[in-house]
Amino acid sequence: MPAARTGPAGPAGASAPADAALPPLRRRGTEAGAGQRVTAGDVAALRSVGELFRTVDHAYGGGHARQALVRYLEHEAEPMLRGSYGESTGRRLFAAAADLTRLAGWTSYDIAAHGLAQRYFVQALRLSQAAGDRVYGSYVLVTMSRQAVYLGHGREAVQLARVAQQGVGSSAPPVVQSMLHAVEARGHAVLGEVRACTASLVRAERVLEGARPGEEVPPWARAFDEAQLADEFAHCHRDLQQYRAAAQYAERALQLYAPGYARSRTFCRVVLASARLALGELEQACALGAEAARQAAEMRSARAVEYVRDFERRLDPHRDALPVRAYRERTAALD
Repeated sequence: MPAARTGPAGPAGASAPADAALPPLRRRGTEAGAGQRVTAGDVAALRSVGELFRTVDHAYGGGHARQALVRYLEHEAEPMLRGSYGESTGRRLFAAAADLTRLAGWTSYDIAAHGLAQRYFVQALRLSQAAGDRVYGSYVLVTMSRQAVYLGHGREAVQLARVAQQGVGSSAPPVVQSMLHAVEARGHAVLGEVRACTASLVRAERVLEGARPGEEVPPWARAFDEAQLADEFAHCHRDLQQYRAAAQYAERALQLYAPGYARSRTFCRVVLASARLALGELEQACALGAEAARQAAEMRSARAVEYVRDFERRLDPHRDALPVRAYRERTAALD
């Protein structure tokens, strides 16, 4: 069986707050009789705002971005969807709204509002379908797969990743294909399926290596790079209890990650700490864990907190050791 994965146990469809701003759908390509006239500049603004919220989420956690993003969806994106626009602008509008809605789901997921997150993801799928953007639809599905991994639903995670792969085939850019295979690997790792996990990781690595410099990549996929793939490898090896490999890949990811990806760096540092602990390197594990705990305390991310708690549960058998007592003292000041 794989090591206990980081993430709370609980139903994926748990009850959620009733504050989901879900933009209404209507048929694209029509000229609405009422509402604002939507321009290319309006759509570009939606995209720019999405990038801003994405940056805040990466650096500080979903709790910092979510409420403002929900209000923006309600007061800016939703009126545009009820507005007036032609076929081409409508497709771009629905695609931009899909991206914002997926991000609202992602930030909800990061604060452990899992049922609410799923409602956003389903709506983002509908919007991407209305936009005719199958590749972005695959991204929404793979986001849902990541949530399933976090909740320990490995079989569901694998199924979602495979549906995403089938939806785009070989037409998606290599970076996107690599992402889809990597997330499938995460599902196999949760299930303890070593061969299937390894095969998916090999495919992800091979496809990413085949990406050509200057090749067009969707903006939302640019974050999936060598650092992110190394991180996926580290998580998989951790879940499969292959701790030496987990440590090697986690160290590589930390070397490659840009500073702006603070939450991902925190997750990866916890994976490295857990691997070092399993390898008997207690003092180093505690030092890494304490640094991750400090970083998590500066974010509004339930996932970051849960990663640290998972590490602390792994420390329990060593609770009387001096490095663990020192860790407890250091982290107590963060509460």
